Amino acid sequence: MKVGVLIGGGDHSVRAAHSLAADPLTEVVVVVGPAKSKSFKIVDDPSGLDVLVGSGPDAPKQARGFGLPLIWDGNDQVEGVRVWGASVSGLAAAMAMRERKVEVVAAAHPDHPPGTGSSLRFARPVGATQVDGVTHGQLRVLVGKSYNEYAACLVKARKRRLTIVDRAAFLSGIALAAGLAVFADSPRAVWEDALPYLETATGMGLVMAEA
Repeated sequence: MKVGVLIGGGDHSVRAAHSLAADPLTEVVVVVGPAKSKSFKIVDDPSGLDVLVGSGPDAPKQARGFGLPLIWDGNDQVEGVRVWGASVSGLAAAMAMRERKVEVVAAAHPDHPPGTGSSLRFARPVGATQVDGVTHGQLRVLVGKSYNEYAACLVKARKRRLTIVDRAAFLSGIALAAGLAVFADSPRAVWEDALPYLETATGMGLVMAEA
């Protein structure tokens, strides 16, 4: 698959490009300009590519302008977006979809706004932070702000607890890049096709701990 990365979502867009370049599904990875890159070819015209990968609120409009489908870290379906939810909170939702009798689904990230609700403790070094509930499909995900450079996912099910903690740019980049695994003709969220999404994320370096 020929993939173009829209560089506009911070360091995790660059991290996503590196993860995609190592993925066996990917034939070509380029950066869509204007941008600077020492590792990837920069193109102004992405015609000939199969899909774009982008982060942030402007990415869907950019993709529509190029007439190409988008894999996006936004958590809602938007015109032109083929895969959405490729974010840290979407990753937590995908983890929960593989569990039975889920009690808590949560994510913390430095880019999340400060929470206003109760405090929830994530794995160190994220630690405790206030959270608010958002909806991802049929799931309620608790999201909070991390006050350092780390991000975390947490899923508590009846019989086990799953956690992920890593540097935010690395984790966000993998969450975005792994969306390629669920790219298909029909639009979908990453948690709607959780198994291939999680398998791809793991192959890109995601480490999940079980307790």
